[in-house]
Amino acid sequence: MSVAYGVDQPVAGRLEVQTMDGAAGRSLKSLGRRLVNRTMQWLVTRSMRQAVVADRQGREALLAYVARQRRLHERTDAPILPMMEAEAVRVAGPGVLSSPPAPSEWFAPKASKPRGYVFYVHGGSFVAERSPRITQLVARFAATAEAQVFAPSYRLAPEHPCPAAVDDIVAAWAWFRETYPDEPVVALAESAGTAILLAALQQASARGLGLPHGIVLLSPWVDLSLQSWSVTAASLMGTTPYTMESLALVSRFYLNGISATDPIASPLFGSFDGFPPMLIHASKGDILYDDAVRLAEKVRDAGGDLTVRLWTEETHVWERMGTPKAKQSILLAADFIRRRLDGAALN
Repeated sequence: MSVAYGVDQPVAGRLEVQTMDGAAGRSLKSLGRRLVNRTMQWLVTRSMRQAVVADRQGREALLAYVARQRRLHERTDAPILPMMEAEAVRVAGPGVLSSPPAPSEWFAPKASKPRGYVFYVHGGSFVAERSPRITQLVARFAATAEAQVFAPSYRLAPEHPCPAAVDDIVAAWAWFRETYPDEPVVALAESAGTAILLAALQQASARGLGLPHGIVLLSPWVDLSLQSWSVTAASLMGTTPYTMESLALVSRFYLNGISATDPIASPLFGSFDGFPPMLIHASKGDILYDDAVRLAEKVRDAGGDLTVRLWTEETHVWERMGTPKAKQSILLAADFIRRRLDGAALN
């Protein structure tokens, strides 16, 4: 089903909403998923309690806890498939004399010559590096979109709270624009990376650094004040492995006293004037589903061009999995990237 709001409707921009699968039923598969989610919620809550205890014990204990969780994240979010699937390879950047301000990696398709660039910002709840499974996802986008991917990193909370991550991505974007001023580029991010990317692009736009030719967001998190209804509903109903409390805790570590509605932390409350065409992939079963809905409305009201694709029961950033729905989402997003890059190259 597709619902489009065009120029003949009383709205400022263009918003197209596509539902990608049927309504969820109470099948055995659905009930099994809910049981798994409840189990994961129990584990997440247990871990968050340990974080609160560590925080009360002082900064040294908190940082030791964070280090343990990062090692666990590295092990448990390993790729299901072989890391690169022979689809893409890590490639060298432009050289030491012209290197980005933060550590970064570059990826290129193995079977084709890359045309254009993707500027990728990873998620990780503001506290974790890019996991092996997300690295695999970056490689799959390089191969599927036939583009070279520039994936800068950023400083992590709680050691470096907001706006350190945003500052790092603004600096990386400024470097990219200076190094490749005429190259077509599409920005891509998932989960918490979307908050960092969009806040950075809002800063870049205000500074006259220019914007990419398109933006793709997967399971976006854009409101750290947790006002979205799905944050409460999905947590209580067990449709997600995450909980409202877990989001609140990592938000606290990232914000460190900054208001949760400050656009530097929650770009939903910032300006989207002049932003390029955008694509959002989200799932109605995700705890952050309503962040995607509210972001879509904000971009539309700013006169933006936006397409939203909605799945029914997929997990948060399901594109990192090796499922048919993951491959479907990647193919559709890569097609958007390719069309935006080709269109920019012709202009």
